[in-house]
Amino acid sequence: MTKRKKLTQQQVDGFREQGYCLVDGLFSRDEVEGVRREITRIMQTYPDVPEGLVQMEPAVKRGEVKPENPELGVRKLFQMAVQNAFFRSIAFHPGMVGIANTLFGPDITLFQSMLLMKPPHFGGQKVWHQDNAYFRLVPNDIVGFWVACDDTDVDNGCMHVLPGSHRNGVAEHGGVADDYGLLHPPCVEDAIACQLSAGSALVFHGEIYHFTPSNQTDRRRRAVQYHYAPTLCRSKADSPFPPKQGEIVVSGAGAEMP
Repeated sequence: MTKRKKLTQQQVDGFREQGYCLVDGLFSRDEVEGVRREITRIMQTYPDVPEGLVQMEPAVKRGEVKPENPELGVRKLFQMAVQNAFFRSIAFHPGMVGIANTLFGPDITLFQSMLLMKPPHFGGQKVWHQDNAYFRLVPNDIVGFWVACDDTDVDNGCMHVLPGSHRNGVAEHGGVADDYGLLHPPCVEDAIACQLSAGSALVFHGEIYHFTPSNQTDRRRRAVQYHYAPTLCRSKADSPFPPKQGEIVVSGAGAEMP
């Protein structure tokens, strides 16, 4: 795996003040290729996979779109780190864990693992939202890693963030499933489009406003997204969702084996 990645003081300050920073080359070329191969390996056994691991695009589920193979119809892989040995190993990636340690200390839990696929032509948008609107963790010391596994830009659905929006707590959300989002979303013109080369990462606070547009190209746009937080974090009692349980303790007290 890539060596432990250290943030510069400028990147740390950016994360704390603006809610995000960009890290070039967080994953090596070989690691990106490993992710791509494992996606294909999982989909070669589909639908004989654990329940909930593979989530197809809504248009595919409705029969409105017929991709040339099942892999090109996937919207999301979910909780891979608890259902797949390869993605469990990624949870201990020294770059991600090292950055989480820098930001929040030694005792860190992976709270959620996802792989966001956004296939060519019909990969839909993800509405403006805050991730901690789902988790409701306190304290809100949550860091997300959005690692590009393809070159990403505005046309194929790169992440957009609203700088500084993490400083005002969780705003009102509504809707269901993937349409759960901010009731009063910002203007896209005020956002920063985080265009990344494959292997580079957006490191973002769990309460920053963010969204991704649809994929309007013939190119793929795959991204690993892992969220980490201190092991002491717990979901609020008044959360609208079931309490969020950590997937793997990756460092410090109670750390599991890679």
